[in-house]
Amino acid sequence: MAGLSNTKKNLFAIFLITAIAAVIYSNSFDCSFHFDDQHAIVENYAIHRFDVKQIFSSSRPILNLTLAVNYYFGKLDVFGYHLVNLLLHISNGIMLYFILLWTANLPSMKEKYGERAYRIAIYASLIFIAHPIQTQAVTYIISRSSVLATTFYLLSLFLFIKAFPKSSKVEKPKSKTRNSKFYLAAAFLASCLGMGTKQIAVTLPLILLVYDFYFISDGNWKALKNQYKIHIAMFCTIGIAVHLSISGLQKFVSFDYAKGVQMPFGEPVTSFQYFMTQLHVIPYYIKLLFIPTNLNLDYDWPITRSIDLPTVLFFFLLAAIAGFGIWAYRRAKLFSFGIIWFFVTLSVTSSFVVIYDVIFEHRLYLPSIGFAIFAALLVSKISSLKWHKS
Repeated sequence: MAGLSNTKKNLFAIFLITAIAAVIYSNSFDCSFHFDDQHAIVENYAIHRFDVKQIFSSSRPILNLTLAVNYYFGKLDVFGYHLVNLLLHISNGIMLYFILLWTANLPSMKEKYGERAYRIAIYASLIFIAHPIQTQAVTYIISRSSVLATTFYLLSLFLFIKAFPKSSKVEKPKSKTRNSKFYLAAAFLASCLGMGTKQIAVTLPLILLVYDFYFISDGNWKALKNQYKIHIAMFCTIGIAVHLSISGLQKFVSFDYAKGVQMPFGEPVTSFQYFMTQLHVIPYYIKLLFIPTNLNLDYDWPITRSIDLPTVLFFFLLAAIAGFGIWAYRRAKLFSFGIIWFFVTLSVTSSFVVIYDVIFEHRLYLPSIGFAIFAALLVSKISSLKWHKS
């Protein structure tokens, strides 16, 4: 690959990502509707009638709009739904490739990662695309919510990155060119669409802020401060998700031990009990990322109702991993960013908001990008080692 131009390398990467994803999911196009597909698609007459008013009155209007388009062209033929899911998955892999390629070649990163930039970008994209943990998100039709939200998430990040020149640190917002303003406006729009797709998008403004501090402002608080108007605008997009899910927040958050949130089956669960349960779930998620065995569409996971020794140990384990990620900022920014990405993007479903199913593999779709970055850095480092005969 050393003799190829950058354009040819990029085209090869796009082809490889597309081909591998297509081969892996080639047998998924006739998978039938399951579980929530029934009421979200088969019995959802708003999307059957393409009732725009009702679609945009739902908690996930952008997702439902794509389902309505699917129904318009193919009715209940599952092929079209699976095709869209796969195309979105491929798009996410391609965007991740360019985001990491651009990031690794930034002035603050080039000395450390420049020689490995292409390998890091393509390894991470392929790991993300091909990892077995993505099976549920891609093949379970209504899990398009996670895949589509990730599409807007990555698109917003990509456009945000493109708004800043690669050659130098950010000086002042007023120095933005017309192209920069266009990219920022497009990033804002992509964020709005993500917020209207699924609530996991609410972490996007924070990720943009962390990315800016890590890579664009290069740890310069003054440079970061100069971008405050941009970040305030991005944080304002969270209002869309809050507006769409305000009734859900009232229903699914309870710190009242006497009341809690009534589960469909079983006793009520408080927000603190849900948080303690997630202290057990997250290590299992991490295990699945490293060893993806015994994958399951519908887990029967017990609720942790009191503080016990395993819960305490898991808390300190996760705190140590997160703390290590922050500590690694000065020594390995991209590695640190991958860890921060994992915990921040997982926080929506694995914190205090009680969700009826305490564990679902498709919830790892967006967070798994952090793992892909970590794994790509590790693989690229190993592959660059030179062995010498003694």
